[in-house]
Amino acid sequence: MTSFAFRVHLRDPLSDDDADRLFEALDEEVGIEEGPRGHFVGFEREAPSFLDAVLDVIEGVIALGFEPLVVEDELVSMADIAERTGRSRQSVSMLVSGQRGQGHFPHPVAGNVRSPLWYWADIASWFQNSTGNQEVFEDRTRTIASINGALANRVLAREHPKDLERIQRLAG
Repeated sequence: MTSFAFRVHLRDPLSDDDADRLFEALDEEVGIEEGPRGHFVGFEREAPSFLDAVLDVIEGVIALGFEPLVVEDELVSMADIAERTGRSRQSVSMLVSGQRGQGHFPHPVAGNVRSPLWYWADIASWFQNSTGNQEVFEDRTRTIASINGALANRVLAREHPKDLERIQRLAG
């Protein structure tokens, strides 16, 4: 089993009692984040795959009566990237600055100038496309996009079912 970290954006804020219910029901520590971007619950989950980890959590969150809106991949630092890719921090720094590699390294999504942070899925995809090594990283970007599409469809089915029917015709 591998450990996977990710966040789930919820529609409504969570109280301390809600966080306790999540912890008890999902049998793990949860990190509650409230801020200008919304209400998030962070998870670190052991599972055979990233998909298994996320779906298990989403099913549990829904069963508790919470409305998940979006799944976000975990944020990683340069040190995390170096560790996961088997590179030195200096090598990663040179990739980020464009001094090494093919260029077009993903832009940070959080942090600050001294401590930038990236979504792991963006970094894994970049390495996969740059090195051509399809075995190293699973396609978390596609998995997250598919799950987020399904979550959006849940809301659309409830609020605008006719629109969802039109959209589903695209799939054949």
